[in-house]
Amino acid sequence: MKVYLVHHVDALSAAQDPQRHISPMGCDQADRLGARWRAMGVYPVRILHSELQWSIDTAVRIAAKLGASDKVAKAAYPINTGDPVEPFMAEIASANGDIMMCGHVDYLLRSASKLVCGDEKCKVVEFKPGNGAAVCIEGKGDQWAITYAWRQDHAPG
Repeated sequence: MKVYLVHHVDALSAAQDPQRHISPMGCDQADRLGARWRAMGVYPVRILHSELQWSIDTAVRIAAKLGASDKVAKAAYPINTGDPVEPFMAEIASANGDIMMCGHVDYLLRSASKLVCGDEKCKVVEFKPGNGAAVCIEGKGDQWAITYAWRQDHAPG
């Protein structure tokens, strides 16, 4: 099983758009990531996101590139800074396929740490620099490993 953790792409400022949809640069970031994964044969059974607009937009654009628009859903639990990762871990454990989470740095960092070393405080990955970075973690049970990571600056625009 694979878990894809995606830091949301670039969003407009609150002054530009009070709902904070993704920016033109964010659209490009999400499209490039989705196209890259499509070429790799990635097809998650669920593409989760938070309730924040830029996270929703990220998930929707990636899903469109993957041909998986029907797999997008808001996480049934909060996934923001400080929220517990246990509900996500339970969803991973019960999933019948790969899962993608489009969310926010703190939650993604702690989720990766919980999967890889069992301790969400033990930092195992970084999502900097910038938005639209992604990490693929593969495994099952309590045996997980980071298989690759991708940043927007890894490929020319």
